[in-house]
Amino acid sequence: MTTILSLAMSTLVLVHVATGFVGLAAFWIPLFARKGGRVHVQAGRVFTYCAYVVTLSAVTASAGRMAALQAQGLGAADRPETYGFALFLGYLGLATFATVRHAIRVVETRKSPETLRTPFHKALAWASVAGSAVVIAFALGVWTDVSPILLGLSPVGLVTGSGMLRLMRRPGARRMGWFYSHLGSMLGGGIAFHTAFAVFGAQRLWAYDLAGPLAVVPWLLPTAVGIPAIVVWTLYYRRKFEPPATAAA
Repeated sequence: MTTILSLAMSTLVLVHVATGFVGLAAFWIPLFARKGGRVHVQAGRVFTYCAYVVTLSAVTASAGRMAALQAQGLGAADRPETYGFALFLGYLGLATFATVRHAIRVVETRKSPETLRTPFHKALAWASVAGSAVVIAFALGVWTDVSPILLGLSPVGLVTGSGMLRLMRRPGARRMGWFYSHLGSMLGGGIAFHTAFAVFGAQRLWAYDLAGPLAVVPWLLPTAVGIPAIVVWTLYYRRKFEPPATAAA
């Protein structure tokens, strides 16, 4: 049974990594393709499907890792950093799934924004918020070397979930609001992909090692670059789509 579980986890990790690389490449194509064009839509669809596979496999691997530790009689106090990484992997997977799913739903419901609010979408938003709370509680309650990283990235789920809930409460309140939400959510998914690549992929490809304070750079750099990019790009499209007085407000 142990051999079967080990093989299953290895296969899951392989699928996770391979799909992650495909999704990472597909992410960049819609950014430069004509918005709404064939290339934009098709590449965005590839990225979305990859995101679903990567995030669901991440949540599964996280749960499997913690279950394996529990089966060995090892609790969070015994392996705090291992639990912290596993928890973060599951949390990042959940938050990324929520933001990418939201990005697709706002496009699907743009002509009838009131249909955005469904029990599943609402539950997904609250799960994202709850994930942030769990990560914060773990980071503060079981302080380890990874706690600063967990705290630094814990707002991701909170921002994602609260943004989803806000749009569901006031669907269609802002002209082209669905577009801004789609843009920000897709870029948020891209931040998650690049964070995973910077932390787990890039160091293996180029065999470098960052120690001390520099160790947090791969964790935080994609967010530090991505958040300002979301703000700048959103402002650009607001000036393009909205009258000057509305955009300023």
